[in-house]
Amino acid sequence: MNLDNENLEWELCNAYFSILEISKTSKVSLEKLCVEAKTSREEVEKIVPNNSMDYRIFFLKILISKLDKEALSELQLDIADDTISSTYDKILEGLSLRFEKYFHYKQSLKILSGNSKQRIQVFLEVFRENYNFTSNLLTLIEKDQNCLIKTLKSLALNIVFTKSLEIFFNDENKDIDAVIRYLDKYLSD
Repeated sequence: MNLDNENLEWELCNAYFSILEISKTSKVSLEKLCVEAKTSREEVEKIVPNNSMDYRIFFLKILISKLDKEALSELQLDIADDTISSTYDKILEGLSLRFEKYFHYKQSLKILSGNSKQRIQVFLEVFRENYNFTSNLLTLIEKDQNCLIKTLKSLALNIVFTKSLEIFFNDENKDIDAVIRYLDKYLSD
C-alpha cells in the first residue's frame, strides 16, 4: 500500500474513533466518516470494507497497529543505551507504554466492546495483535532467542496483558496508575 493510502487510512481511522467518542455508539455511517475525515465518498469507498459491520474491526486493526508501532519505537529509543534495566523492567516499560497509547482511545475502545458479542470480537482482534506486539517486544529486548521459547513467553505476556486489559476497561480513574500496578503484579506472578 502506498503512503497516500496509508495516510488516508489513518485519517479515516482517526475520524472513526473521533465519531465514536462524540456519538457514544459503535454505529458509524459512511457519510459521517466522509464528513469527519473531509474526504470524498469515492476515496473512502476505495479504502474501507463494503460492509459497515466490518468498520469496527478494520479500524481497530489500523489503530492497534499504529499504536503498537509507536510504543515499540519509543521503547527502542528508551532502552537503546540502557545497560542497567533488567529484562523484566524493559518488558514492564514496553507494556506500560502500550497502555499509555491505548489510554487516549479508552472511551472509544469501551464503546466498541459494548455488548458481549462485540467484546469477543474485539478481544480476539486485540489478542491476535497482542501476540504480534509481545513477540516484537521480546525480539527488541532479548534479541536472538529460540523460537519456541519466544512463542511461549509471548503467550504468557499475552495472558498478562489480557488480564490487565480488563482492569484497564473497568478502572474509571483518569490515569493508568492502577493498570500499571496490576500489570506489574501479574508480570511478577
